[in-house]
Amino acid sequence: MPPARTLSPRTTARLMPAAPLSANGKPPRAASGCALVSDKQLGDVTLLEPAARLLATRSGKPCALHVNAAFRPLIDLMPHAVWGPESGTAAESWTTSWSTRAAWMSLRASARKRCLLVNQERHLRAWFRLVYHERQVLPIRREYWAHYFWRALGGAEAEFSPPGLRQPPEDWRHPGLPEAPFILINPTAAWPSKFWSPESWARLPGSGLGGGMPWVMTGGGSPQEREHCARIAALAPAGLVDLSGRTSLREYLHALSRARLVVCVDGSASHLAQAFGNPVLTLFGPVYPPKWHWPTPRHRALSAFDFSQEKLPPASAIPMETVLDELHAHFGL
Repeated sequence: MPPARTLSPRTTARLMPAAPLSANGKPPRAASGCALVSDKQLGDVTLLEPAARLLATRSGKPCALHVNAAFRPLIDLMPHAVWGPESGTAAESWTTSWSTRAAWMSLRASARKRCLLVNQERHLRAWFRLVYHERQVLPIRREYWAHYFWRALGGAEAEFSPPGLRQPPEDWRHPGLPEAPFILINPTAAWPSKFWSPESWARLPGSGLGGGMPWVMTGGGSPQEREHCARIAALAPAGLVDLSGRTSLREYLHALSRARLVVCVDGSASHLAQAFGNPVLTLFGPVYPPKWHWPTPRHRALSAFDFSQEKLPPASAIPMETVLDELHAHFGL
């Protein structure tokens, strides 16, 4: 990998830790390849795939991902990545989040050189010098987060492509999932302000869209997400296959990968469905879409900012009729 000084513009501090790299006094183990460390959520980790691809191409070895242990099925689907805890010692690791937990994860990830990437000076803390050999500040532009990580690690602008994943194996299928083709809705995210109204979601399966294809609903397992999905299921016409809160990560990934179309709010479902190459319509609430959306003819978005004067409008500001028009016009339903 090229040295960090090739990255511009940036503010870089090269700080050696108080302890030696090999705390037990023994010679360090042989190191090779690169690693990425993140304590973020599922969708954020998906957005690291281009960076992992870049580092793997440069080093000639798969990039080790050190993330939430529950996310291993996702890492197994990244063509240029391997599960970090089983990867051995990396020559260099890059931590892409700046929390205390991420710093602890970086210490546990075996690497000869530990680097931290942040997008604002205020994210740097004095004690980071005890963890990272190099700290780098690179401001984010009006850009997609996956593109930012690619650019920050020196990727050529013209060579960027959005995250891509392998297809999950068939034995990851949830037993209640209908055979393809089907339309999948994922109406939940970590923030309730991202939710579209239950009444609007419930109208989609009965709208006549899809030519008789089954409709499947997935969703998260938090109390707010379960309640939101339960209200949708109660209002929707008979026939909606409700898998919300009932899928493992493997089953969730499989369902997204096999869907004919995914309609969702801003969250992991949007990033994952695009990474599988599936058509996606994402409904954005109080979030700036260009940071979380890579537009293509098959990956479209509607933003609440276009329908509300509120400073941080909820996704429910998006009219039902606009969603139906979008599905008719761009997805052939």
